[in-house]
Amino acid sequence: MGIQAELGLLDLIQNPELPLSEVLIKTSIANLTLLPAGKPTRNATELLASEAMAHLLDDLAGRYPDRLILFDSPPLLVTTESSVLSTHMGQVVMMVDAASTTQPALKSALTLIQHCGYVGLIINRASPHLSLGTYGYGYSYGYGYGQQA
Repeated sequence: MGIQAELGLLDLIQNPELPLSEVLIKTSIANLTLLPAGKPTRNATELLASEAMAHLLDDLAGRYPDRLILFDSPPLLVTTESSVLSTHMGQVVMMVDAASTTQPALKSALTLIQHCGYVGLIINRASPHLSLGTYGYGYSYGYGYGQQA
């Protein structure tokens, strides 16, 4: 499925005269509106780091003070856009694939967002059969939380 949109965030940054209403996509879920990324451009990182982006975010926050504004971005180690976007965020929630993310990769990603005031991690694809090293942390039923493996 997916969203079919011609205009989005990057277009708003490049053209401040573009009405926000022309790029927002209403959904069938109450109070959920989407703002697509927009047309791909070679200077996306620069646009996301620009004053125009900061002004747009201030405008969005002022228009919708009673709502959460969520940004979905590619993995931190794949593009520079994600780490630049994080500089504008009050909080970052990072998805971590337990089955394939290495500890060095996670540390590198966290280094890129160390400026953020709050960083949360969501571990997905976790399995009780994954090795947690010598000492393990996690949630489980029964006894044994944090005991040596």
